[in-house]
Amino acid sequence: MKKQKILIVDDEPALLEGIVNYYIESHEPYELYQALNGETALRVVKEVMPDLVLTDWDMPVMDGLQLIAKMKASKVCCDIPVVMMTGFMLSAYDLRTAMSVGAVDYIRKPIDKIELLARTKSMLRISSANKTIRQQEEDRLNTELDHHKKELAIAALHLANYQKRNEEILVEIKRLIPYINKEGMEIVRKIVSDNKSNYENDFLNIFETQFKDVHTDFYERLDEKHPELTSTEKKICTFLKMNMNTKEIAMLLLSTPASIEVTRARIRKKFNLDHHESLTGYIAGI
Repeated sequence: MKKQKILIVDDEPALLEGIVNYYIESHEPYELYQALNGETALRVVKEVMPDLVLTDWDMPVMDGLQLIAKMKASKVCCDIPVVMMTGFMLSAYDLRTAMSVGAVDYIRKPIDKIELLARTKSMLRISSANKTIRQQEEDRLNTELDHHKKELAIAALHLANYQKRNEEILVEIKRLIPYINKEGMEIVRKIVSDNKSNYENDFLNIFETQFKDVHTDFYERLDEKHPELTSTEKKICTFLKMNMNTKEIAMLLLSTPASIEVTRARIRKKFNLDHHESLTGYIAGI
């Protein structure tokens, strides 16, 4: 059975030792951690991610309220339940203050062993329930993300097939040019131009929207790290994020593989990558 982790925070070593002994005497499978102030406790919290924190209110360096506030402000440890231990701050106002900051319960000093163990079990049940809910939500989001990734991959495949077939049709249309008059040539040119414009404005935009649904904030992160990129370079980064090769990207952007390679080299230079560093790997990490 996996041991549940408890962090006890108090600036009085004797009190810390007493609480630890209460837990040891209970023979419950707890893994115990100690800290003498809130600052040390915060480091321990982020390192070991305890299931429960018991903290004194009045401590040097960082007090209990400050510790709770910093924990609740962190996405990493905001769900860890914190119990306030206090022997002086016992008014209704004090307790409301502790609860408003994020404490889920309080224990009066001097610590009563039976009360401590009972409240600990109660809070650990809450901690376990929070973890289960969080894991279920993460699983649900991951399932949805996998589904969207599959949809995006299918969309990219359809886009590539559509463009390939489109190019074949346009080649056939261009073969008619020697057999038609000047007015007919203008019509053919307009068909080719409109087709390219519609492809870029409709199909690529739809694909980009689907991409944003899957890779949330990718463009924001890319702009933040490399604001100097052109719109074409950003599009190529989009397809590299999906692990597409040069030939596939050239087809989708109505370009040539040689032109895409030139742009890739320009992107590598802007990213300041060494020759042994993978451009696709770098973009995957953004």
